Order: sequence, then C-alpha cells, then structure tokens
Amino acid sequence: MNKLCPMPGCSVERITRDGSGFLHIAAHGTRPGSRCPDCGRASRAVHSRYRRRPADLPSLGRALRVDLRVRRFYCRNAACTRRTFAERLPELLGPHARRTRRLVEAQGRVGVALGGEAGARLLQRLSMPASADTVLRLVRGLLLPEQEPPRVVGVDDWAVRKGRTYGTILVDLERRRVLDLLPDRTATVLADWLRCRPGIEVVARDRSTEYARGILLGAPEAAQVADRWHLLANVRQVLERWLAGAHVRLRRLPPGPGAPADARPGSRTEPFPRTRAERAARGGRRERRVVLYEEVRRRHASGEKLLAIGRAMGLAVGTVRKYAHAESFPVPETRPLRPSILDPYLARLEARLAEGCENGLALWRELRAVGFPGAAKQVHRWLAERRTAPARTTPHEWRGGPPAGPMPAGPGRLPALPSPARLAWLLVQSPAGLPAPDAAVVARVEQDREAASVAMLARRFTVLVRGCGAGRKATPDAALAGLEAWLADARTSGVRAIETFAVGLEQDGAAVRSALSTPWSNGQTEGQVTRLKLLKRQMYGRAGFDLLRHRALLAA
Repeated sequence: MNKLCPMPGCSVERITRDGSGFLHIAAHGTRPGSRCPDCGRASRAVHSRYRRRPADLPSLGRALRVDLRVRRFYCRNAACTRRTFAERLPELLGPHARRTRRLVEAQGRVGVALGGEAGARLLQRLSMPASADTVLRLVRGLLLPEQEPPRVVGVDDWAVRKGRTYGTILVDLERRRVLDLLPDRTATVLADWLRCRPGIEVVARDRSTEYARGILLGAPEAAQVADRWHLLANVRQVLERWLAGAHVRLRRLPPGPGAPADARPGSRTEPFPRTRAERAARGGRRERRVVLYEEVRRRHASGEKLLAIGRAMGLAVGTVRKYAHAESFPVPETRPLRPSILDPYLARLEARLAEGCENGLALWRELRAVGFPGAAKQVHRWLAERRTAPARTTPHEWRGGPPAGPMPAGPGRLPALPSPARLAWLLVQSPAGLPAPDAAVVARVEQDREAASVAMLARRFTVLVRGCGAGRKATPDAALAGLEAWLADARTSGVRAIETFAVGLEQDGAAVRSALSTPWSNGQTEGQVTRLKLLKRQMYGRAGFDLLRHRALLAA
C-alpha cells in the first residue's frame, strides 16, 4: 500500500472514504525514535500517542486527509528543560502544520501563477481547497530560488503607483529572468545592490541620469549600454517638441503634390458651428489661454525652469514645455470630422436654403418626412450661420449685430495638418514607404527649409540606430563612424532642439556608443516589466511590495 500512496517516513495502514467524498489515509511513523528539538538527544522512550490530521495532495480527484498517529517521547537529558517532545516527520510536514509540505508547494505555486482570489477558485476545483489569504501566505513562505552570479544586467523602473511611486527591476539578460525588485529608483539603492555583486560586467539601461549615476557608484568597472529603443523614442520626442513650436507656421504652408482632392459638393468640410449662445458661453477661453502663454514665455525667457513655472502657475509640465517652445500661440488643430446623421440630407437643405426657406422647424419637418431621425436642434445649428436675417426667436440683445452670412467655402481653406506627435512619427519614416496621403503631408511640411533639415537629421539618426543590435545591418565600426558624422552635422544644424539633443548624446557618449556596437539592449527588461504589470493587475493593484517581489522572482 505504501507503493500506491507513498508517505515519507510513514507506513500506511488503510485508506477509507467518508460520506462527504474525502479520502482518509491512516498512517504512523516508522522510525524507532526521535531527537529532542532543544538538546538534540535521541530517545526511544514513548510517553504517549496522539493524532494529527493534515491535508495532503488529492488522489483520484478527491480531497485527501491523513489520519497520522504521532508518538510523544521522553527526553532523558536531565539538563534539558523539555520533559517530552513530539515525533518529527520533516520530509512529510512541519511542526504544527495543517497541510503536508508537498501540498504547501502545490498550493503556493498556484498562488504564484494566479494570485490569491483566482488561485483559491482554481484550488477548489482541483480538490485542494484553501482561502485566498492562505494562498498568499503560502506564496510568501516559498523559498526564493538560488541565483547564479549575473554578468549582464538590465535595469529599468516600474510603477508601484503610476505617477507617484516607482521601483526598480533588475533582470539577468543572459538567463532571461528577474534578479530583484528594489523599492525605489534612486541611485543610492541601485549602487548598494550592485556593490553586492562584483561580477557584473555590462549594465543596460534607459537614458536616466539617476541610473547612470547609480551604476557609476556601484559598478564603476561595468560597461553601460543605452537602450536603442529609448534612443529612437528620444529623437522622436525632440522632433515632436520642435514641431509643437513650429506647428502654427507649418499650417500656413500650401498643400504639396498628391494632397487629397477637395470634398465633393454637398459634403461637409468643417464641423457644424456652435450657436451664438454656445459661443457666448465659451467666450474668453482663448483669451485666457493667450494670457497663460505669454506669462509662460516671459518666465521662461527670464531663466525659470519649466517645472518651477508649472508649479507656480498650476500647469502641467507638458503644457509649459509646449508654450515655452512655441513660436506663436499654439491654436488647437481642428479635429477630423465625424460622421453625422445630417450628412445624407445636406444637399436637400442647401437647395431649400437657396429657395429662401430659413425656417428651421419647417426644414426639420420636411427632413423628418423623408426619414431624418434627428432632432430639430441639429437643423437649427446648421442653419444658424447661414441666415440672411435673424430668426424671430432671436433675443433682442443679439439682433443689432450684422448677419453671420454664409460659411466660407471649403476649397479656399488650407487642409488641416496632423498633430505634432503624428507628424513626428511620419517624418522619421522613409518617405518611399509611406502611403500617398502621408507622403503628401511630409512633402508639404518639408517645404519649410528648417523643417526639412530637422526631418532629415531625425531620419538619419533613426536609420542609424535601427541598423544596429542583434540583427545588425551595419558593422560596429560603420555604426560608430555614422554616429560621429551625425553628431558633427547636428552641432552645426542651427536648430536649437537638435543641437541640445546632440549635446545630451555626447554627455552619455560611452553608453550610446556601446548601444550601437554591442548586441545588448533593454528589450528583455521591458518585457519583464510587462509581466510585472500582469502580476499587479491579477492582485487588483493592492499587493504589498514583499508579495509582489516574491511572485516576480518565483514566476521567473
């Protein structure tokens, strides 16, 4: 029977099943004696016997409990304070334990994979019932794996609470597993961790100066490698910020060849206008923004830092940066038109307006008779800017102004320009691989000489970085030579944003050159951060740092 149901250190007497479906295994210890846990002296003198009923791994789809008969022994050591002690079965279960070690391991591993609540639901189905709190306690009790000394390490930050609290994750890039989680992302904590591991030769990181300083303090002999993805993201961010400042100027450029044709007659070229009441309610908003823009420009010109300006004025740093680098007040770009239920009836409305009908309610009734499902307000909004005389219901204080007249024709207006973020993405791509509409937008923007120069430099840098790495197309020497040529051209470009970016690359020159000449990058670290986010969300973001660290290290 022991071969069918092995119990380490025990002999199985019988297996029975009760009415509730549980299996019960009666067993007893097989060792002739035991040792006192205090003094370590062996004893075979039996004092008494009692029963323990720990849970064990299920069998045949049924939950299992062990009816274990345990002996108590006398301690014959006169100097020992313990008179009796219980028989120990360390291979099977621990002292005072209510479940066997193998059941603890199984339930803990389910908790590592799924978390507390989901793990408890699955264990119930697997005939190993345990509460969610018990599952998490078992996860905390699992021993962390032994780690081999790392040689190549990736370091990145992760959000404990996004926008407020951040930690640091360290990954063994050769073995593709998490080494540790640190409670913050300061240089001091990272340096202390690195000092305890003197065998580290390479550290891959993002462009963080705090991590660069921590690596220099904790592992001064290790080679630092800047992540290539972050280099690409940085050049796109620089381009986006420059475009945000020049966006108003670029909008005035005429459309280039291949631009989309004008809209067909009877279709909308701009959104439906607001009524006079709506415009009055929103009046002054632009003026308030212009005042903020001028104040940010004044403070920035006097030498104040962007973060200090944002705190003093109650603005986001992104808004302050956009205002500080904008050549003129950045008017928001018109959003793309959305389909309207009034679109199929625009031709009928324009024909009736040409006939002299300016009664909004009458027009709405005519449209409703042919299937228009909307309300009369939509027709009134369309008609508001097209009246030749005020409506009878117009308040007297608004009757004295001149009539609004018809809206300007669509073909006379310049087409909208994509947002700076979208433009930055288009300008770093190869124009030959873009669709015709996007290529037309790029051609329109590059009519500006400075924009063409900035786009060319950003495109060259993108091609240079993409040609490096594990699947490299360029040799390390060619990549480094290309970097030096790019830096020389950037320093003499005359564009402040590009020159500042080049200065930053030169300050981090060793790490940037290592990124172009070695195969290491932080891609694996970013993947582990994604896994860490999954673990957080499985626990609804309420896991403490110790539990999250345990799950991350055990899941690896």
